[in-house]
Amino acid sequence: MKKILFLLSFATVIMSSTCSKSNDDTPVSSSQNIPASQVPAAVTSAFNGRYPAASGQIEWEKEDGNTYKVKFFIGSQRKQALYTATGSFISEKNI
Repeated sequence: MKKILFLLSFATVIMSSTCSKSNDDTPVSSSQNIPASQVPAAVTSAFNGRYPAASGQIEWEKEDGNTYKVKFFIGSQRKQALYTATGSFISEKNI
């Protein structure tokens, strides 16, 4: 009986540790938070022109070397916008 309980416990530990491992095919985000001073002037200018009413804590992230993500508020709505390094608008979404 003790052997069966030991084997069941051992199998449970092995299965739970195997299931918690991530799949190597899962894409890993390469974004990193950066201060506004490190965002290209073209990007900040495009952002300020498109969202003059942006408020709250404005957070910048650099993604994939050539894309910048900004999170901000318009009123009570939290938004996110993407720009290229040259300041071209890519997309916007509510978050």
